[in-house]
Amino acid sequence: MSFLSKLFGRKPAAPSAATPALLDLPAFAQRFAGELRDAFPDAHIRIVPGAQNEARIDVSLPGEIQAGLQLGNAYQRYLSEPQALDAVLADQMASVREMQHRLSAEDEDDEAGVVLPVIKTRDWHDTAMNQLRASQPDMDAAPFVVEPLAGDLIVTYVLDTPASMSFLSPHEAEQRELRGVALRAHALENLARSLPQLELQGGGGRYAARLDRNYDAGMALLFERWRDRVELRGEPVFAIAARDELMVCGSEDGESVAALREIAQEIARSSPYGLSSGLFVWRDGGLRAFEG
Repeated sequence: MSFLSKLFGRKPAAPSAATPALLDLPAFAQRFAGELRDAFPDAHIRIVPGAQNEARIDVSLPGEIQAGLQLGNAYQRYLSEPQALDAVLADQMASVREMQHRLSAEDEDDEAGVVLPVIKTRDWHDTAMNQLRASQPDMDAAPFVVEPLAGDLIVTYVLDTPASMSFLSPHEAEQRELRGVALRAHALENLARSLPQLELQGGGGRYAARLDRNYDAGMALLFERWRDRVELRGEPVFAIAARDELMVCGSEDGESVAALREIAQEIARSSPYGLSSGLFVWRDGGLRAFEG
């Protein structure tokens, strides 16, 4: 069972007239192609039929970006959890958007590296620094720009190019004349360019924010820019449990807060990209550790 199913499945669902029929592979391909056409109206999309391990969707995006999207794994995941169709398709769409982001170089800044914020934990920073000191005893400059965020979370920065991703050093930040609050503001504006691709899954006061599997958690830093897309009772409470798992509910919804806390602990423990098992509240324009 997916984390989303665990979170949303605990809310009483409105009665439905009938359980939707299971999609066969061609119908699944048509549904996926429809999502692609809605998201990329200028794209050329062609379904290539075949057996489950052969069927694919060929996509040509503006900028001479072409890809063949194999359907086998996604369809198998759907068959094992038919009620998670929307989540399966959302993950596939996130992969396509990530591919587009990686292969596109819209301007010279992309080639030089776009500065973006990344949420990490204090433990990650301590471990990374200890490893670096052990391998480089003469190291005299910090390799990361690190800022406290809330609770056990920190913010650092990366240089993201179509070919690679690397941590921004203080020296590189100085070269770009990005100091203090100017660095945070610059990085957030760069991340905000992805807001049109942000997907909010769920409802009934419980939501998961989906972006590209790399910067999902960081979208919590931009909550003011998408808060009108969710309906919450009370203050916004976040689980920032992994790089690719960001969930939110309202502080006055005790059942949802309890579910969010349990799932955050599970994700942080089991995910290869785990972050914090705690919860965080958006208050006074920023994140705070949630004690409720």
